[in-house]
Amino acid sequence: MSGLLELRDLSVHYRTARGEVTAVRSVSLGLEAGQTLGLAGESGCGKSTVAMSVLRLLPRTARVEGGVLLDGEDVRGMSWGRLRAVRWAAASVVFQGAMHALNPVHRVGEQIAEPMRLHGVTGSVAELLDQVELPARAARAYPHELSGGQKQRVMIAMALACEPRLVIADEPTTALDVVVQAQVLAVLKRLVAERGIGLVMISHDLSVLASTCDRLVVMRHGQVVEEGPAREVITSPTHPHTQALAAAFPTVGDPASRQVTPSEVAPDGPVLLRAEGVRVSFGGTEAVAGVDLEVRAGEIVALVGQSGSGKTTLARTLLGLQEPTAGRVLFEGVELPRSTAGLRAYRRQVQLVLQDPTSALNPRHSVYEAVAEGLRIHRVEGDESARVAEALSQAELRPPELFFPSLPHELSGGQRQRVVIAGALALGPRLLVADEPVASLDASVRGEILALLLRLRRELDLAALVITHDLGLAWTIADRVAVMYRGELVEQGAVEQVLLSPRHDYTRTLLAAVPHDQRSTRPNWTSSP
Repeated sequence: MSGLLELRDLSVHYRTARGEVTAVRSVSLGLEAGQTLGLAGESGCGKSTVAMSVLRLLPRTARVEGGVLLDGEDVRGMSWGRLRAVRWAAASVVFQGAMHALNPVHRVGEQIAEPMRLHGVTGSVAELLDQVELPARAARAYPHELSGGQKQRVMIAMALACEPRLVIADEPTTALDVVVQAQVLAVLKRLVAERGIGLVMISHDLSVLASTCDRLVVMRHGQVVEEGPAREVITSPTHPHTQALAAAFPTVGDPASRQVTPSEVAPDGPVLLRAEGVRVSFGGTEAVAGVDLEVRAGEIVALVGQSGSGKTTLARTLLGLQEPTAGRVLFEGVELPRSTAGLRAYRRQVQLVLQDPTSALNPRHSVYEAVAEGLRIHRVEGDESARVAEALSQAELRPPELFFPSLPHELSGGQRQRVVIAGALALGPRLLVADEPVASLDASVRGEILALLLRLRRELDLAALVITHDLGLAWTIADRVAVMYRGELVEQGAVEQVLLSPRHDYTRTLLAAVPHDQRSTRPNWTSSP
């Protein structure tokens, strides 16, 4: 078969200080124009290496075997001049981190126009923006002035600038909330249908691929372990790894995905943290508009909403990092102190777990130093080494002494997140505020971290306020859900009440945006006009 893209027995090896490492082993696949192919798998499985080999974007340390054919022409044999002509014009890439891929000092219109200018392509930036459902005025914006979804659409517009026949999208929706994710996926599907491009979509989320792609390829340890029609692969997976990936993203409404038993729900404990009429304004913009919220001892509350809904600003206010414009925050019935010493004592009781463990950890500090830092700041007396070891053990990094000298880059993503959690646990808090704690993690690791949070609740009576745009996470571990929209809490209550019988149109909109394979079949999930 000679189609738009054909990989013939592709293998990729990397030279390292410890010898040669094989990242991809004998992968063969094909794609026709107008088709979509999904590449699924966890970090390190080789899916991005496969995709980057199509345009010879691999580092110099890579050695490639086999054939990579674009329209029948082997990319491996192309001269540099021919390869430059093929990139952007014949095939292009939509990278995962739009904020990192876009130049922060150039307007986005200039960046979209650059490949057109380099390849002598005539066209209109405004028309490209219209294709990705952005107004023409967006061309004058700098990247930081756009939302995550808007930046991702700019990346898609750039990829389409020279009218390529093949587009490779590497995790294009990973950091986006469910509504924006659904919008971006709809844009990609429409472009495939209208322009007849071939699309290779890379993700660790099978439900995203199933809702977008015709065929699905699942990789593990550099090899293809399962391939077939996307719907068939996700609904009836045959390989154990595919089954594990499918199970890692829970179906909202499925009792099997719910890890909280009725006996574990803690609605009657004393109130630990309470927000009363909290408002936060920045200039003329009200980011938090009169919120009342409480978290009880031993309870897990999920605060859900789209990016920009105000949930992170509310969390910063609850932590005493942002002073409210109006209203008040109370911990165990006492209003948050204003003094530095008072806030330090409060934050020993209420600890923050950040979304991105890589940025949360100092790359030059060992695991021991990272966990011990809080103990030193708060001048906690006693055996520091024993406290660090206990916190690491509680975060399931065992034996803890083995991890003491490790640096962040020597750990997996899940291990780094556990180190961040251990740093919070070292101070013996009553409440964790976890901001998107699994958003950047692989499917299997995500499940491990959620199970850890539940175990900490059971064993330490530790409460948690989990900030997320992931309704599946809320369904899995939360006792109660609070839905935030434009700075207001529009709905809150028990998980089953809010997610199975939503009363507010915005909650229904969130549920309707969840990929079909993570969604209940209950009819009242349809969003109202």
